[in-house]
Amino acid sequence: MGSPDLILRGVCATTTLFPHPYHLSGMPGMEINRSLFILILVGLTIAVAIALNSGVPQTGPGTGTGTLTGNVTIGPLCPVEPCTVPHDRLVAEYAARPITISTPGGTVIASVTADPETGYAVSLKPGIYIVDIPHHGIGGSRELPETVTIRNGEIFRLNITVDTGIR
Repeated sequence: MGSPDLILRGVCATTTLFPHPYHLSGMPGMEINRSLFILILVGLTIAVAIALNSGVPQTGPGTGTGTLTGNVTIGPLCPVEPCTVPHDRLVAEYAARPITISTPGGTVIASVTADPETGYAVSLKPGIYIVDIPHHGIGGSRELPETVTIRNGEIFRLNITVDTGIR
């Protein structure tokens, strides 16, 4: 009884209770080395995981978004304060300093121009980001670059002060 051999009408037929450990015979005529099959399967799994996650920040719990928001102050805009600056020049000063949000690896996720009156707001997937502005000429921001952590459903406030260097 313990033998895999079966006697059928006087003919001895051998049946395999367990397939050979080094071959898969799921399809007739297809025998694939098991190690090669596992290697191919692992390689495909890794390739799909990389393709699905490339350029995407590491996400935390949840699949929603959080908000990065804040006010931006740029000044002085004249060598003598107080000064009157036309609205279009003020908007141009803000447009010259777009806020970039990127992954720690350097992939830019978003770029936003702050409004002089309302600031900025951007929805982001949960993760870790670097917030910065272009660094050119004199002046700059002591707050930037800044690393921020965005969590699902939360608002992260980052106010930015830009010193133009005008004296």
